[in-house]
Amino acid sequence: MSNEGQLTADEIALYDRQIRLWGTDTQLRLRSAKVLVVNLGGIGSETVKNLVLGGLNTIEILDGSVVKEEDFAAQFFLPNDDSVVGDLKLPLVLPRIQELNPRVNLSINTTKLEDVPLSYYKNFDLVVATEVTKEQILAINKITRDHKIPLFVAGEHGMFGYIFTDLIEHSSTKEHTVGNHPRQPGTKINEVKEVVKVDLKGDGETELVTIVDKFVPLSVIFSSSKLPLQLNKRQLKRLTGALPLILALFEFKRPTNPEEIIDTAQLLEKAEQVCDVLGVSRHVITEEDLRNFATQCYTEFSPVAAILGGFLAQDIIQFFGKKDSPINNCLIFDGLRSEAPIYFL
Repeated sequence: MSNEGQLTADEIALYDRQIRLWGTDTQLRLRSAKVLVVNLGGIGSETVKNLVLGGLNTIEILDGSVVKEEDFAAQFFLPNDDSVVGDLKLPLVLPRIQELNPRVNLSINTTKLEDVPLSYYKNFDLVVATEVTKEQILAINKITRDHKIPLFVAGEHGMFGYIFTDLIEHSSTKEHTVGNHPRQPGTKINEVKEVVKVDLKGDGETELVTIVDKFVPLSVIFSSSKLPLQLNKRQLKRLTGALPLILALFEFKRPTNPEEIIDTAQLLEKAEQVCDVLGVSRHVITEEDLRNFATQCYTEFSPVAAILGGFLAQDIIQFFGKKDSPINNCLIFDGLRSEAPIYFL
């Protein structure tokens, strides 16, 4: 998207092509879906852009914040006008978002997150919460899990970021060419994915394979010790230090001053405790990782927001499309390594 927030002709053509490829069933599900996006920061802006262009029926944005100077770095829906600093954000961006696709039912809620009753989340088919605290994640996840509402959580720390998912249970069906060893129902792909059904199409050369993903509450992510069970010694040694550092940052209060640097000794202590819980070596945390996180935590980089927002929107659309297995349950983005591994924790 251009700096002015307008799509180029190439971007419009790409989205039109993608919509056609999704198929009728996916489009029908998208056109009946009601999605809540919590907080319109960098990742939230990118996610909303992609979902609006994807043709979702209804999107509500919950964000009671006012515009801050640092918001202009990655939140392209804002007008290029410093005079709006201090004004409520959502009324300023709503018309520009609506321009992308007038057919989408778009609404805003400027209530502060801490003042929203938990019952509010029951009004939606899917919830996306960005840049939220650990306490907020657990509270939102309690109500979404109780009412079987899928939940995506995402956040960014400069060149690093994450996506956590609790979609309760998800079934997807995909076509595969029949191989020498046909797939069998009851086959476990890993601890959270299982082949439950295999149908042979009329040509005899194509299988329709149904996979069920089972999810755990997001609270499990913060106390999981499953990594050594899914990664070999080489993979554990190459584990990105971004994982323990991201989880460690949930134990800190988000600074009000964007230039504030977190104490590296405290951050290292918390991250090493996370390594012990995860069952991985403390040596995965390098001095460079520690320095980068201490200086970049909670900051928004536009390219990273675009990548994470793209991952997030694509996975949401795949969730409704039921043709691919979604992220289950932890994606960690490491921009310095150009990696985005997925772990189930």
